[in-house]
Amino acid sequence: MVQYLHSFFGFKHLTPAQKIAASFLLVILLGTVLLMLPISHRDHQMYSLIDALFTATSATCVTGLVVNVTVQEFTIFGQAVILLLIQIGGLGLMTLMAVFILLLKSRLSMHEKMAMKEMLNQDQVFNMHRFLMDILKYTLLFEGCGMVVLALRFIPDFGIMRGLFKALFVSVSAFCNAGFDNLGAVSLIDYVHDPLVIIPVMALIVLGGLGFAVWFDLRDKIKLWLKREISLEKFRKSLSLHTKIVLFMTMELIAVTAIFLFLLEFQNKGTIGSFQWWEKGLTSLFESVTLRTAGFASVNYAQLTMASKFLMILVMFVGGSPGGTAGGVKTTTLAVLVLFIIANLRGHIHTVMFRRSISREIIVRAMSIFFINLLTLITGVFLLCILEDKAFIDLLFEATSALATVGLTLGITSSLSLGGKIIIILLMFVGRIGITTFVMSLVSHHNLKQHNAVAYPNGTIIVG
Repeated sequence: MVQYLHSFFGFKHLTPAQKIAASFLLVILLGTVLLMLPISHRDHQMYSLIDALFTATSATCVTGLVVNVTVQEFTIFGQAVILLLIQIGGLGLMTLMAVFILLLKSRLSMHEKMAMKEMLNQDQVFNMHRFLMDILKYTLLFEGCGMVVLALRFIPDFGIMRGLFKALFVSVSAFCNAGFDNLGAVSLIDYVHDPLVIIPVMALIVLGGLGFAVWFDLRDKIKLWLKREISLEKFRKSLSLHTKIVLFMTMELIAVTAIFLFLLEFQNKGTIGSFQWWEKGLTSLFESVTLRTAGFASVNYAQLTMASKFLMILVMFVGGSPGGTAGGVKTTTLAVLVLFIIANLRGHIHTVMFRRSISREIIVRAMSIFFINLLTLITGVFLLCILEDKAFIDLLFEATSALATVGLTLGITSSLSLGGKIIIILLMFVGRIGITTFVMSLVSHHNLKQHNAVAYPNGTIIVG
């Protein structure tokens, strides 16, 4: 067993980026085969290849776009397969394989550590054993707590066994920011005013979207504060720059988006117009959180105002934070770009946040991530416009939702053509493994080193 697991990481001729892409592709293909089986479907018929591939990709890439209603199309076996794909996709196959390797042989080779560094979006090799075990431990803790709370509502509604399974399914899906549910055809709309469902799902989405590194930084500093080894002021200052930016951007984006949705939909009878004040506030907050690549819906998105749809597209494109289960260009990428632009407009040499300078390498990487994602989105939307006879805003919303692995839709997913589904599948895949990872997986490592070894004279270009 150890030999098999070790060989999984042992593609000596593959780069870490190629291993990540290959691991997700392997899970998607296996999931496609399982979802095609008659045992996975209520009518016990062989499932369409393209629909099985679409569903497996959506689950593995923790997106949530579906061509069929999960609970109506799939048996318990099929739902269990989807749940497993979500869990593997949320943590990453390589992360889970690395945990098993550590359990069996207690250490990773340097080659394996480099692959995991890339997978977990870390900037250096670190104590991998503790980090991976903590990821598994806290994932099970958060999902378990979420399941217990949700079961308090679902057991009375569905019975003990079905209620527990639905609670588990929604909890895992929420923490992995997947957006799948096995409740019915309208996501969480039936529970729009139920704090016992809405609040736990919001909490799980945020926890999954913050990123593993942020959890552990907060945990370590909170322990010191509780032991009174550091003051509250020292606690705040001792947090890493990454943690500070993630927390600041997460709170800002959630709050600002919720306020705008509240105002834009306040009088819209198709969404929250008929709700009480507190219901409008809770729903606006939930929709703001779920836009962070989670994909659950508590209102009918087809009835949203045009301004709300456009706002949601912008928020979905940003997504969650690095190193977690969320997609998008990431909150830290947006923060770096905004700070860089502000610094340039003010004529400052350095880009600074929380009294720390951000290096040129990080700024260049942020720019690359942002513009490659934008170019990918534009290409996807352009192709969808050629293939699909649907409103532009609907296609832009669908493509952004796929690339940012959100899973929200304006209701066009099931009616997409074969070509449209393939484009969405590719966008979901690229969005989950990361655009830079995908690009790097296509580049020969040997050619890249040769190109980097050549230095050319500086040239002058007039821009602006």
